[in-house]
Amino acid sequence: MKYTLRANSGEKADRLTTLEIKEEEGGLRLYYSAYDSSFYSPFKEDNEPIYDGCVVEIFFSPDGNENEYFEYEFSPGGLVWAGKIRHVNGRRLTEMLDPRVPHEVRREGNNYFVEAFIPVEYAAGKSKFNAFRIERNGADSPYLLYAVFPTLCDTFHVPSKLAALG
Repeated sequence: MKYTLRANSGEKADRLTTLEIKEEEGGLRLYYSAYDSSFYSPFKEDNEPIYDGCVVEIFFSPDGNENEYFEYEFSPGGLVWAGKIRHVNGRRLTEMLDPRVPHEVRREGNNYFVEAFIPVEYAAGKSKFNAFRIERNGADSPYLLYAVFPTLCDTFHVPSKLAALG
């Protein structure tokens, strides 16, 4: 399954980002291509708030429950953020997960490419996801947001915007 991300406003993106997802035994293989990046990421360790820099990410609900999903993020420098998100009574709760998932990041010019394997169960016709890119030029610059299914607001954590994979 191949996807091209749009600006999170729903408009055509000013930077090309693609995602290909393949089902494998024990999980999903992700192939991201993120073009025209600044590579901004001041972080040094996995599970730091790398979403405050340039990242590609996926939200994935194996059973289709939009209020509970896994989140995996990958920076152009090879760092990973991993968590399990639950929405309860209007609050978003985060359980940090082990970020050690098989992944590789490659840079070419102003572009970066991520191949990653996430250990999640996939159920055809039931599992839901959304995928994103955040691009920033520095700490004081705005967040440029891109999504497979745009959330049309300033956050990606909109459970109703998860959609069937496949």
